[in-house]
Amino acid sequence: MLKRLLKYLNPKAGLNEYLDLEGASASIRKNIYFHGPNVYILAFAVVIASVGLNVNSIPVIIGAMLVSPLMGPILGIGLSLEINDARLLKVSLKNLAIMVIISIVASTLYFILTPLRLVNPSELLARTNPTIYDVIIALVGGMAGIMATCGKEKGTVLSGVAIATALMPPLCTIGFGVSQLDPHYIFGALYLFFINSVFIALATYLGAKYLGFAKVRNTESANRGRIITLAIIIIIIPSIYSAVTVVRQTNFERSVDNFLDRAATLQLNYVLDHNIIHEGNDSRVELVVSNVNLPS
Repeated sequence: MLKRLLKYLNPKAGLNEYLDLEGASASIRKNIYFHGPNVYILAFAVVIASVGLNVNSIPVIIGAMLVSPLMGPILGIGLSLEINDARLLKVSLKNLAIMVIISIVASTLYFILTPLRLVNPSELLARTNPTIYDVIIALVGGMAGIMATCGKEKGTVLSGVAIATALMPPLCTIGFGVSQLDPHYIFGALYLFFINSVFIALATYLGAKYLGFAKVRNTESANRGRIITLAIIIIIIPSIYSAVTVVRQTNFERSVDNFLDRAATLQLNYVLDHNIIHEGNDSRVELVVSNVNLPS
């Protein structure tokens, strides 16, 4: 049965006739630069993302993800590492740094000037607590991105990757944090952007290695592989801790909901209001009640 399945899948999983590696390399190299239309597109993306975060509008935030040009230099970094192109790596890092700095500065100015102050900025808060699940999304999304870039027919995959692996919203969240001098927003969003960037670049590196891009210099560096592995481990560890914290908090909130449902079922109707508070590893719920005889 397994042999039949592999025999069936082998011709369908073949990639050679669907790939255009030269065209993909040219496309990646063209999109890493911060000049011409990309200057204006980045400005538009910053405004769209900042407004979307400011008004808690998910569709607007998605629009910013789609138009942002930040993916270009990140793909360039991943490709340059695999094909041993030091110049491409240097140019990609330089252009990414310029885009990141401009995005943070522009979004900071927006949040300083905007008169709107939300009581519960949920979309901003959503960018401050990255977990291992964000690592998985960035890695798999990056894989899809490099495959789509190398394909002869591009389709809409790159648009989906841009939405799944959000890059612009975290930068604008950093801008919000700077405008409020709030380190929670600054470092949480910075970590999310770092995760997305690193693992998209890693996926591009692995995809380029698997697909067989032509190298600029045919040299292999064992140290490079060790450095990449060590960097990945260091980056992943905090995200695992964060994921465990999120799961613990979610389970606590579910327990609170079950308690409130049980109270309603018993027709006690004594809970007037409740507030769940998470502080580090501790979680508690505050209840406003009309009956002191609580069930155990």
